Amino acid sequence: MRRFALLAIAAGASLAATAHAMKPGLWEITTQMSGAGMPAMPAMSDAERKQMEAMGIKMPGAAGGPMSVVVKHCVTKEQAEKRQPPQSDEDRRQRCEQKDVKTSGNTVTWKIECSGEQKMTGTGSITYQGEESYKGESTFNMQDAKRGPTTMKQNYSGKWLATSCK
Repeated sequence: MRRFALLAIAAGASLAATAHAMKPGLWEITTQMSGAGMPAMPAMSDAERKQMEAMGIKMPGAAGGPMSVVVKHCVTKEQAEKRQPPQSDEDRRQRCEQKDVKTSGNTVTWKIECSGEQKMTGTGSITYQGEESYKGESTFNMQDAKRGPTTMKQNYSGKWLATSCK
C-alpha cells in the first residue's frame, strides 16, 4: 500500500510540471488520498516516519481514512523552460508512461500506465492558478494479488515556496 501511495504521489507531482509555465524552484505539493479497496495505512514506527520525512514526505494522521501527504519537490529552470516533468525513481522502477497529455487553457489532462511490478492505470487533471499554484485530481486503478481491485482517488494542490531548492 505504501509503495502504491508513493507511486501515485510521484506521478501526480511529475505531471504538475507539464505544459503550463511554472516558476522554477521549491514547490510544496499536498495530496489527499482515499479509495475503495485501500487498506488503512499501518501505524509507522518513529524510524519509519523519520525515513519518510528524510525523503520530504510528511504523513500526518495516516491511520485510517483519507491520508494526507505533503512533499517538497524541486523544479529546475531547465525543467520549467522545457515544461517536462522530472521522472521519479519510482516512476522509472514501475515503468510508468504518461499518455494522451492534453492542454486546454490553464488545464492539463492525462492518462498514465505503469507496467512494472505494481501495474496501474489512471487519469487526472491539473488547473493552474498562475505560475505559483495549481490544484488537481486524479484516479488510479490497480489489481492487487492480495486485495483484488483497488481504486485510489487523489486531490492535490501545489504552491511555489522559494527560488532555491536548498
